[in-house]
Amino acid sequence: MPRTTVDIEKPILKELKLLQKKEGKSLGRLVSELLSESISRRRDGKRRPSSFKWNSRPMKPRIDISDKDVLYAVLDGDGEMPSRSGES
Repeated sequence: MPRTTVDIEKPILKELKLLQKKEGKSLGRLVSELLSESISRRRDGKRRPSSFKWNSRPMKPRIDISDKDVLYAVLDGDGEMPSRSGES
């Protein structure tokens, strides 16, 4: 069997080693099987849909940046928003 070096991210390697212990297979055999399954799914067009979902919403200003006093108070302050005049 050919040999090669592959750089694997630490969290992935940790998961692989857990699977290796659970299944009692060599790391090389386990990686080969997992890659084979993934390549087969891609080739057949059966890619698993991504579980990532992008959530977004419109951002609205929390202060009036044209009011320099309010702007400076926020920039110089401890992160608290000054109350606007007329608000309770």
